[in-house]
Amino acid sequence: MKNFAPTQKNGFRIALASLAVFAALGTAARAEDAPQVHVSYADLNLATDAGAKVLFQRIHAAAERVCEVPNMRDLSSLSRAQACTDHAIAVAVEAVKAPALTKIYDAKYRVAPSTVVALR
Repeated sequence: MKNFAPTQKNGFRIALASLAVFAALGTAARAEDAPQVHVSYADLNLATDAGAKVLFQRIHAAAERVCEVPNMRDLSSLSRAQACTDHAIAVAVEAVKAPALTKIYDAKYRVAPSTVVALR
């Protein structure tokens, strides 16, 4: 059985997922200026559906914080924020490389995260 124990490398992968937000939006910000949210999953067993569900919820919440919409009345801002959130989630799920997490993502979005990342 493959061990999906959290490592510092995985933590960096998830933090770097927020950088993909700027690539998706076409923003030319420097990496160190990009907003980042570190998602910890040291307390989770990603080999279980329960652990993967909790991590997916954490990733989703982090993506929403990173892609926050300052003006809820502007439809183009809402659309960009939703695209940003979707892309950040896809990048984070792909970076973690946990089959149970990918299965949850696939069920929600009906497409593999690697496909979404490749399309961007």
